[in-house]
Amino acid sequence: MAVQIRVTADGVVVRFTGSDRVWACRRGVYLPLSRVLLARPMDRHDAVTASPRVHLPGVSVPRVLRAGSYGVGERRQLWMVRRADRLLAIFLRGDPYHRIVIEVPDPEATSRTINEALPPRRLPA
Repeated sequence: MAVQIRVTADGVVVRFTGSDRVWACRRGVYLPLSRVLLARPMDRHDAVTASPRVHLPGVSVPRVLRAGSYGVGERRQLWMVRRADRLLAIFLRGDPYHRIVIEVPDPEATSRTINEALPPRRLPA
């Protein structure tokens, strides 16, 4: 697997290595924790259904590869998924992406690690 993820004190670093750099059209992305709303595991079918169909730039080969940027504006998403059925979705606020969807060995544990690193959210008074 050529997606590496690391949670630091102030953000999440997602790196694409090998041929995944070519498919995703990026080396990776840094996500400050202030932009991360939630990380959660998702079934591939649900993630694809909730994704825009237009890829700019990107590639989609059903059940084989879905990579690159999908959608425009507030719905823009970054994908790097090969054949996995369980994926990690990281929901964000702000630009340029609304959601990052990647293939990791253990989406449940990785989502827990990211969510535990998030600062506590306060409800408005």
